[in-house]
Amino acid sequence: MSQGANGPKIGLVLGSGGARGYAHLGVLKVLHEQGIHIDLIVGTSFGSIIGATYAAGCDIYELEKIALELDWIKLLKMVDIALPEGMLAGYKLENFFSSLMQQKHFSELEIPLAVVTTDIKTGEEVLINKGPVSRAVLASSALPGIFTPVKMDGRWLVDGSLVNPLPIQTAFNMGADIVIAVDVSSPIDNISQLIAFKKYIKIFLQNIYYQIPSVNNIFSLNRISTKFQYIIPAGFTIVERALDVLENNQGKMIFIPDDDSVVVIKPRVENIRWCDFHQAQRCIELGVEAVNHALQDIKKTIT
Repeated sequence: MSQGANGPKIGLVLGSGGARGYAHLGVLKVLHEQGIHIDLIVGTSFGSIIGATYAAGCDIYELEKIALELDWIKLLKMVDIALPEGMLAGYKLENFFSSLMQQKHFSELEIPLAVVTTDIKTGEEVLINKGPVSRAVLASSALPGIFTPVKMDGRWLVDGSLVNPLPIQTAFNMGADIVIAVDVSSPIDNISQLIAFKKYIKIFLQNIYYQIPSVNNIFSLNRISTKFQYIIPAGFTIVERALDVLENNQGKMIFIPDDDSVVVIKPRVENIRWCDFHQAQRCIELGVEAVNHALQDIKKTIT
């Protein structure tokens, strides 16, 4: 069912969700087997990893094999410590992404791609569609407090899920006539839990502030001097800022147009945590199951 030059332009949106994003592979596999051609891809966070690898021309079955073989031992080999801004620098992970994406730049991809990131300083959504793909994907999936922010074009960028976890409108802005969106979000990562965590961080920092007399003139919750960073990791401030951005965006996180131009696929991954990477096989299966249930709607929409 490959669309011709005169057919509708189909955009695929792959949302954020950590390990639940393996369900994207199941969706892609079925779309490929059904001959449904994708004209452009927009990805956020883990969705950007899957989308970029597919857009670079990686065989979907080879990509599935890589995912299933990526156990915790291999993941731990990609750990590179980078305190105080975050626990991991991401250099090894970027090299891994670069290998998956064949060292390509956006201009070299087989399918046009855009990646959603967040400017941690301004809280703005930043869309990347030029330059090295692996660098953009690293930024889009740089979870604050875990990975250090990624510097690109003078901005410090982090996980795109803070501002746009399912960028449907972005796909339309890129020229899509029809959007197939894969939503792998879960109440397990509920905003209220993150806000509660933010309050905990503030209390923790305030306790340190009042217990260390010598820091009265060099510390505030919104500003940590270079000297004081030796006492409190900058990662705390980055996490606090990220949670501010997330809280400010909670009312506009997912926009789904109420018309026939959007098909939303929601795999039943809600009980899988974002860090359950050992659940790759199950997530892929749930992705296959969800897209099979949506195939009739998809075919009706694109014809």
